[in-house]
Amino acid sequence: MESKPRVNRYEFNDPFTGSYFYFTNDLARDLEKVLSNPTANRIFWNTGKGSFGFRCDDKNVVLRENEFCTLTALNYLEVPDNDQKIAAIAFNREFYCIRDHDHEVSCNGILFYGAQDFSVLKFPPADIVPFQKLTDLFMKEFQECDSLHGEMLVSLLKILIIRLTRIGRNQITAIQGDNQSIEIIRKYNLLVEENFRKWKQISEYSFILNISSKKLSELFRIAKLDPPLQTIHKRVILEAKRMLLFSLKSINEISDELGFEDASHFSKLFKKLTGKSPSKFRSQKN
Repeated sequence: MESKPRVNRYEFNDPFTGSYFYFTNDLARDLEKVLSNPTANRIFWNTGKGSFGFRCDDKNVVLRENEFCTLTALNYLEVPDNDQKIAAIAFNREFYCIRDHDHEVSCNGILFYGAQDFSVLKFPPADIVPFQKLTDLFMKEFQECDSLHGEMLVSLLKILIIRLTRIGRNQITAIQGDNQSIEIIRKYNLLVEENFRKWKQISEYSFILNISSKKLSELFRIAKLDPPLQTIHKRVILEAKRMLLFSLKSINEISDELGFEDASHFSKLFKKLTGKSPSKFRSQKN
């Protein structure tokens, strides 16, 4: 009988701080561990030749060769049995908080919280080998395990996130190279993530960004992205879908939690964006 290939699984836990980091080069054989921490952010990337499918919230996701995606603790994941070679990293905010350290890696609004939409991104050919070498460094570091082990893992994770963020920035091809505009878009997306429950108007966000609503809308149009108002609406509806699918809250409770004064306004927006009423969407979830 052919022996199974060795699976590299590496875990860092600090019981005093609650820090958690996990790396595997074979998600299929280590899925339970990768998904075990409900507060972890995750990165999946397809290192094999075929395709890998799974479900994220209400969407079917497919990762093809050399494609990756980033996931937060907010995402609900259903990952079927699959022999495809997928590498994965999981880490919680105690290990490295991407919100508190946004000034270091600038990934929020591009990769994680506040991204315009759930994205599957592809590694450019020139980045594949350097990225493989970086994952090798993660595995080598677990052979050291000295007093600097945790700090070294954090440093490697930061390098990884910065590399992925650069790839994500380059996906905004219409304004590629316009770093100032990309930064405004990134900050807007992050503000929406943080405030979509209470702020529903573009003007509330443009004020914080010190830019007119008209100029902000024009910037998104030039970048060939969803209009800013649609970005707000889509984030509201995404949260509504999560609560309809994965909670027992009533539609009125969901409406209140999402900042609507009247449940009918919520239902109208939901149907406009999804084509279904909230109650019909919930009843068809299976």
